[in-house]
Amino acid sequence: MIKRIFISLTLLFSYPAAAADFEDVWDAITSCNWFEFIDDVDDTGSKDLDGYEYGDTEFADASSGSFDMIVYNMDGFLECIGGNSKSEFKQIINTFDSNPKDLWLMQEAWNKTKANYLDDDDKLDNNTVPYRSKHWKGTGTSFGNGLLTFSKFPFDRDNRDDDDYTFATYEEETFDKCAGNDCDTEKGFTVAKVEVTKNFHVHVYNTHMDAGRQDDDLNAKAKQLDQIADMIVAHSSDATVILAGDFNMAFDENDDDWRGANYQAWKDFFAKTGGKHACQYMLSGNDTSLEACADELQDDTDHVVVINNNPNYTLDVTNYYIGSSEYTGLSDHDPVFVDFSWVKH
Repeated sequence: MIKRIFISLTLLFSYPAAAADFEDVWDAITSCNWFEFIDDVDDTGSKDLDGYEYGDTEFADASSGSFDMIVYNMDGFLECIGGNSKSEFKQIINTFDSNPKDLWLMQEAWNKTKANYLDDDDKLDNNTVPYRSKHWKGTGTSFGNGLLTFSKFPFDRDNRDDDDYTFATYEEETFDKCAGNDCDTEKGFTVAKVEVTKNFHVHVYNTHMDAGRQDDDLNAKAKQLDQIADMIVAHSSDATVILAGDFNMAFDENDDDWRGANYQAWKDFFAKTGGKHACQYMLSGNDTSLEACADELQDDTDHVVVINNNPNYTLDVTNYYIGSSEYTGLSDHDPVFVDFSWVKH
């Protein structure tokens, strides 16, 4: 508990708003309910979110189709240390429930009460996203990774083998490298083997990487992206892959500072995995390079990557955009929306 309070204080004082006035900061500290982090977990440190068991959804084999996805950093800290309010968090859920996507990749689901809203069928109907990942909450003195994957398509959340870089249908990994305050969380990535249709699985990677722009931060992010690449090369080399999340990596080929370093990390990742940024699918004409992506897509910190390693299927991005008026002001991030189409060869 002492460590958790210390972590929260560290994060609080690292927030821009925390520099304003000590009295306001102290009021925020004393108003925090320190017991509102994720609990009620099994001995693996994971919390189940209610959903259907694998196999409850049946469908015929198909040769083509489409699906959509939202990627959203939910700003799920306690409100007193910079997170959104409970009402704003509930509004995010209600908005999604009224206009759902087939996949929902979340980051920063770190608060107990907020996470429980996601487990409340009155707020988010099980029929909307019936398949829900387990929630790695960490130890008794740590935050966990804050990552959740919800899906219309089935995956077996119980068939998992953590921490050894093998997985059947679901796995969580913590990054080996971190820097600064990010080391007070357990950021990493998850992989869900999602069955889009019979015989066609997509490996859906969800991640939240380090923030910061100092040399140590940039080095940590490059190492983290390389760790994900290693997982993809080792265990998704014959699969269709979607990698998405909060990378904290705006990029610019011509920048001599942190954006340029992020750009090089992306280039190294794509060279290693054969991946393609979703923004490249939005380009027309002869130049479909990463550098040609629209500025607003390069400037964002939340990204989507597609890797077509399955020789029998091709996945394409048909639409990729940031933000929606329905979600404005509910988090410190705008959601990212992606439409996909796929075809069997």
